[in-house]
Amino acid sequence: MDGTSILDIRALSVTLNGRRVLDIEHIPVRRGEVVMLAGDNGSGKTTLLKVMAGLLTADSAVFTCLGAQMAARPAARFCRGRHIYLHQTPYMFDGTVEDNVAYGLKLRGRAPADRRIEIRDALAWAGLEHLVHRDARQLSTGERQRVALTRARILAPSLLLLDEITANMDQDSRRRTYTLIADLKRSGSSVFFATHDHEPIEALCDHRLELEHGRLHTGEIHAAQVVPIRRGGA
Repeated sequence: MDGTSILDIRALSVTLNGRRVLDIEHIPVRRGEVVMLAGDNGSGKTTLLKVMAGLLTADSAVFTCLGAQMAARPAARFCRGRHIYLHQTPYMFDGTVEDNVAYGLKLRGRAPADRRIEIRDALAWAGLEHLVHRDARQLSTGERQRVALTRARILAPSLLLLDEITANMDQDSRRRTYTLIADLKRSGSSVFFATHDHEPIEALCDHRLELEHGRLHTGEIHAAQVVPIRRGGA
């Protein structure tokens, strides 16, 4: 973790269907960090992740993206594609696992020969080589999430936003997913991991954010609104 800021959001406000769902003073995102975003269902976690991914435009906010300050609408355009959002039920395209992993590379115009090399390496990274020709829509929940992580990782996102992706996984699938997230962290990607449980992902995290009714929990989050994770029982 080098401490370089890739995204900084201040004075964030989001209203949906006439209700204020986010009212947050400050969220900094630094390169190579894993941040756990905790909160009950309905606390605003999904909305926040979608704003950070550029999939939802805030009513108002000041964004600083890679050092450039911008308002909410241009920030959404900037973040879209650079920051990748994964839901707990990932969408699988028609076709094989290989077709799904190749999808983003095709959109970026990567040459077929280069695609094959990158796909092979990405599937090996996720331990999915044996599923390369399997129909992606016939996979288990854990396999789908690993394919979705691989599909995201191959595009080298600066920020990966994971929305309770382990909610329906068995223990082995969770363990494999945590291993992949740890590797993403080592490679320099930043990861936000939303959960309503204090699950084992906390061992990988640098910080924890607590959301309650769209606000960061002031009882635990102080000046920078980020709680460092303690290591080794200290």
